[in-house]
Amino acid sequence: MKMKVAVYHNNHDVRIEEREVPAIGPDELLLRIESSGLCGSDVMEWYRAAKAPLVLGHELTGVVEQTGDRVTK
Repeated sequence: MKMKVAVYHNNHDVRIEEREVPAIGPDELLLRIESSGLCGSDVMEWYRAAKAPLVLGHELTGVVEQTGDRVTK
């Protein structure tokens, strides 16, 4: 299964790409993202450029799609 992600290459180059949905481990869950925010460090090019390309966004909300075997809460 594929998902769409916004991939940061630099402050003037953010591309929408398709990637494989990651497999989850027994202590993890898979979240279908409904909304994602960006914080100040996400747009500081001097901080992100050396790590590019990368998917930005870590302030998010969504729906749990799948839980690992050991997830109980």
